[in-house]
Amino acid sequence: MNDLNIIELLWERSEAALDEISDQYSRLYKSVLREILGDDSDTEECANDLLLAVWNSIPPNRPDSLPAYICKLARRIGIDRLRYSTRQKRNGGYTIALSELEECLPDGEPADDSREQSQRIREVLTEFLKALDPETQILFIRRYVYLESVTDLAKRFEMKENRISARLYRARLKLKRMLEKEGITL
Repeated sequence: MNDLNIIELLWERSEAALDEISDQYSRLYKSVLREILGDDSDTEECANDLLLAVWNSIPPNRPDSLPAYICKLARRIGIDRLRYSTRQKRNGGYTIALSELEECLPDGEPADDSREQSQRIREVLTEFLKALDPETQILFIRRYVYLESVTDLAKRFEMKENRISARLYRARLKLKRMLEKEGITL
């Protein structure tokens, strides 16, 4: 069953859509959750929360890309669970990955035109990712979307950690320059 059919089932409020999502995307969203949480029991619990979140958000949302939408929800749920579980302590990998991006992304809440600014940031990020060479693009996404550690990336791509760190650093600088060029405040 393709993504459009699954979305239609959700709009019709058919629980079969959740079975399809689980069959087709459970490996994807569980890997996102596991990278954030590092715990299989929390991952399983959040996977159930994710299916509920998909059920509650479609409708009214009609995502263009179901896998991307599911990953977005999985990250949000995983991060919320991590914050709840650790309160004062932070998971090192999660905190480090996101702190690496802090100097590139806008601070705080956007002004009154938050929707416009959010849309513009998405457009710049899309342009930025398209401008990267394919290997750096994959490294960037795996590090900052799936929150994989540099060590795991080094093993996966059979590269030295220093080389991966340097490529990610140059990519972050490029992102920062693109955001500044577009007048997106940092």
